[in-house]
Amino acid sequence: MNQVRLGAVLSYVSMGLSTLISLIYTPIMLGRLGETEYGVYGAVGPIISYLLLLSMGLGSAYIRYYSQAKVAKDRREMAKLNGMFLVTLSLLGLVLLALGFFLAAHPQMVFGTKWAPEELALGAKLLRIMTLNAALSFPFSVFESHVNIHERYLFLKAVTMAKSVLSPLISIPLLLLGFRSPAIATLSLVLTIVCGLTYMAYCFAVLKMPVSFRTYDLPLMKNMMGFTFYIFLAVVVDQLNYGIGTLMTTWIHGAELSGVYYSANQLNVYYLSFAMAISNVLIPRVHRMVAEGDSNRELTRLMTKAGRLQFIMLMAVFLGFVAVGRPFVILWAGGKEQFAVDYPVALLLFASTIVSAIQFVGLEILRAKNMHRFRAWVYLAAAAVNVGLMIPLCKYGGLVGVAGSILFITVVGNVLPINWYFRRHVGLDVRWFWVRIARLLPSMLVPAIVAVLIAVLAPVSGYLDILIWGCVFVAVYAASLWLFGMNRYERGIVTGVLDKFRRKRRRRA
Repeated sequence: MNQVRLGAVLSYVSMGLSTLISLIYTPIMLGRLGETEYGVYGAVGPIISYLLLLSMGLGSAYIRYYSQAKVAKDRREMAKLNGMFLVTLSLLGLVLLALGFFLAAHPQMVFGTKWAPEELALGAKLLRIMTLNAALSFPFSVFESHVNIHERYLFLKAVTMAKSVLSPLISIPLLLLGFRSPAIATLSLVLTIVCGLTYMAYCFAVLKMPVSFRTYDLPLMKNMMGFTFYIFLAVVVDQLNYGIGTLMTTWIHGAELSGVYYSANQLNVYYLSFAMAISNVLIPRVHRMVAEGDSNRELTRLMTKAGRLQFIMLMAVFLGFVAVGRPFVILWAGGKEQFAVDYPVALLLFASTIVSAIQFVGLEILRAKNMHRFRAWVYLAAAAVNVGLMIPLCKYGGLVGVAGSILFITVVGNVLPINWYFRRHVGLDVRWFWVRIARLLPSMLVPAIVAVLIAVLAPVSGYLDILIWGCVFVAVYAASLWLFGMNRYERGIVTGVLDKFRRKRRRRA
């Protein structure tokens, strides 16, 4: 099994394991902290996400320019790039630190007037801890990207998996011992430092990462900034579209309802991680293919292969959530009926993720070709409309209105114009892409009917019932996709993983 395929499999294993642990951990956290403190903790997250935008898309620039130097086998250029990015991101980390501490000193400006004084004080404390975490992540990201460029996915995913598993496993005892949300934020900071130092050691000891601080090529950095500006703009818009829901709920309805929305949004974060498992491991390949001059036909084929695999996986989770999602979100929140609204909210957020995520490889092709400006301006216009639309929808439609606004803007404001641009200017055959995606839909009809029947008729009162009916749905979905949906390549991936698992069992026996 090659590194790319292994990386995708490990991504799903890591994501599945961390999600399972987090699903167990979240009700404990909610129960120990209470809805209000949980809502405060959740409201700080989008602020940190906005501060992280100060990286300005330099991660994509690093992958693009380093890939070009790697193809040219120019070790001196590689060393110069590593030094430049370490210096630049360290300086940006200091700027982030200053901004975060300034915001923490003015919490009412950040969180609005609906919060009580003790909630504002807690929010400020969490903001300071999380700001330090975010600032340190900037220079460490160079080492993580370096591992990614060399496609060392086994090591990369092992570190990611360790962090994902250790965070909730250590947090649970802390909560049971009476520690509060600042301790959880501090733990995340410690894990960031440990993982960052691990990546650094691997880069120098194993990958022999070259670094030179002798020359800071200012003209080259200006060129990179021109490339990254539109990536930065698009990322700003993405964060605005996904983070504005939590902030809008906080400003209009207060911390308690914000906690309810945060739970649904957290499920979508897991879902988005699930969606990115395949596309993330293909990023270096996309940039290498473009640097080596591969045809648009080959790029379209790669985009379609990844898109179909993502669609199969994402629809499995989506329809599974249709089947058992409502009792799950109530049980997950400790049996609190007010969290039942997270069921339709999560489904709307999932749907918006599906329509955009299956074309993630296409978006990376835009970046590799330096043709991402159009996407940035389209996303900016869509974000402005989203904010204007979300204010009345949040006020009068509550959480469902917020999620509905995100779905509408994703489809109308993002997907449709970007697909036109793919076809007209980039040269990707999006018609061929969507025809291949659509061929999967008939095989999903029976599983969709089964999911609705389970949701309406199945007696579900606990996690065991959810597990049983979830397994019933998975069996139906897997059989239907295997028989009527998957092509030879997709079946080969499944059989390859199963054969590898069988061989390992035989060797152990």
